[in-house]
Amino acid sequence: MSVDAAALTGRGNYYEDFNAGDVYEHARGKTMEALENVLITNLVMNTAQLHFNEELAEQIAAQKHRIVFGGVTASLVIGLAMQDTGEQAVEEVGLDKVRFRVSVLHGDTLHAFTEVLWKDDSPELLRGHQNVGLVHFRHLGLNQRGETVFEGERRVLIKKRSFSTDGLEAGAGEAKPAMRAVRAARTRAVRPVRRVAVKAAKPAKAAKKTKPARGAKPKRVAPRKKRR
Repeated sequence: MSVDAAALTGRGNYYEDFNAGDVYEHARGKTMEALENVLITNLVMNTAQLHFNEELAEQIAAQKHRIVFGGVTASLVIGLAMQDTGEQAVEEVGLDKVRFRVSVLHGDTLHAFTEVLWKDDSPELLRGHQNVGLVHFRHLGLNQRGETVFEGERRVLIKKRSFSTDGLEAGAGEAKPAMRAVRAARTRAVRPVRRVAVKAAKPAKAAKKTKPARGAKPKRVAPRKKRR
């Protein structure tokens, strides 16, 4: 079954749709939950206690509350911007100039904004890809009070409308044998070496007592004389 990938994404987020100076207010906001902060903070082994120790935060933090780990804030803001700036992405090239301006607390609602700084489709910037262009974004995250909590710049290779994957689909007529050959090669490459178990030598069996043949007279053994 072949799937039209273009039908799963937006129509206005290709390379040609971005222009330097454009500013996007992304459609969705997201409230920061305690679970999102504490779980991810612990999963990445961040030991800064102000992210997960409420008692300590009440004693020494200016906000008297746990502060959201910056990695969670950045992920949330960029995630909110991704539908407009990442659906047609071919490769994420870089993320830098990251700043956290105001602390985020549990219960804060974040909204994302994006400014297009510049774009370029010079071959030396395309990292070997065809029919794509490089777009440089500046992302901003604001809380419910309009305060900037996050900013950062991101560079990404985005498809042009001429981008195509024709012939690469698993359902394409000529691609099927090629895909089978690739899968077979991968199977051979990862096939585990057969291990042969070495059996321990069995101990020699004790000799069985032979029964006298039928009709044969048993040998008489003279009784031993008792010593006086």
